[in-house]
Amino acid sequence: MTATVDQLKAQPQAISLAVFIEMLNRLPPEKILLLPVDRLPENIPSNISDNVPFASRAAVDDLLMASSSFHLQRRLHDQEYYGDEIVAAMDKANATGDSASVRVLKNKIITLVTMLRDAKENKKAHTTEQFITAINRINNLLLDVRSEQNDLYKTLQILKKTIPRVISDSARIGKALRQIKLKINTTDKLLGEYFILRLRVLSNVIALKQKEIQVEEEDSLLKRQGIQELSKQLDKTQSLWKRTLRRGKLTDEEMRIQQRIEELVYKLKASETIISENDLIIWLDAIVDASLNEHALNRVAKSLRDARFSLYYLLNKYCQKQEQAAVQIAQNPFLQVDPEKAINFVLMSEQFILDYFIKKKNETTAWLSGAAETKVQELDKIQKEILYELRKALKTRRA
Repeated sequence: MTATVDQLKAQPQAISLAVFIEMLNRLPPEKILLLPVDRLPENIPSNISDNVPFASRAAVDDLLMASSSFHLQRRLHDQEYYGDEIVAAMDKANATGDSASVRVLKNKIITLVTMLRDAKENKKAHTTEQFITAINRINNLLLDVRSEQNDLYKTLQILKKTIPRVISDSARIGKALRQIKLKINTTDKLLGEYFILRLRVLSNVIALKQKEIQVEEEDSLLKRQGIQELSKQLDKTQSLWKRTLRRGKLTDEEMRIQQRIEELVYKLKASETIISENDLIIWLDAIVDASLNEHALNRVAKSLRDARFSLYYLLNKYCQKQEQAAVQIAQNPFLQVDPEKAINFVLMSEQFILDYFIKKKNETTAWLSGAAETKVQELDKIQKEILYELRKALKTRRA
């Protein structure tokens, strides 16, 4: 049953738009004028009086005018007693609807969901590159969404510090606080949904890259063994006495072996799987962001664990490739620097991790303002886990 005018006056919460419209169509004009202006909904359509009984239209127009006057006086009151910063914070809390960035993010997430569903139901085949493109487009939106989230956290801190001057303001400020917290939580949930989807896609990409490298290493091992065998054969046919007599000329057999060695060396280099820093950053973001979002963390625990192990493997291989590159530079006879310095300069795998987490902590602090401390502590924990795995793998390689 709809509340009476007296009951509405006694309630602290605003009248909903649906209840307000129902009352305008049910109550006589004199009762409409008695509706509490401080409880009227904030999103009243400008043409609302066109859709009520003709006899009530004048009363509705008078009520809306009184409501506008009330809100104007209250705004002047807020500006005088609290200042423009608090007024802006209250406006932000009372604003309805999603921002443009959040709307675009939702649409992009829906597109990604559709792609995953089509792939699962075999309706349409999407390549890994198409999924990565979709993810990169969403990643480009995160800066704007997180910037808005940062503004919400700042607004929350402003409202928390606001001391009501009168009792009636206490309820309004409390409502504004609840609305800001709801906005923050809603955006966190939306980001969490994306982090879950992104992890689902990229965990497969990471696993495929791991398998690709494992297959490459098995194949490379066979090629290296082949090169070693051919090198032994070549050494046998190239005694010092023969080389001296022929003055550098090779027999047909030696040329065949040499050509085969060159072919294997070329294939070895051509088949090398590249792990780029850009890929590592994208994969790290997928794992770290999902680990930091409480709405995503509990729902992707297994996928997160599997993706972490695969990423540890790839980071280890990245370190190995950096180390091998450093050694090759150090062994270059034309290198005009100290070999040890060259190795220290090129071997930056651990520093790459440290630099990544420094940047991530700075971003987190900027996005979350005063609420960043807990997240930074979680980032420290993840960083320590990754460095521990890398150092353990490094000790194993050099044992």
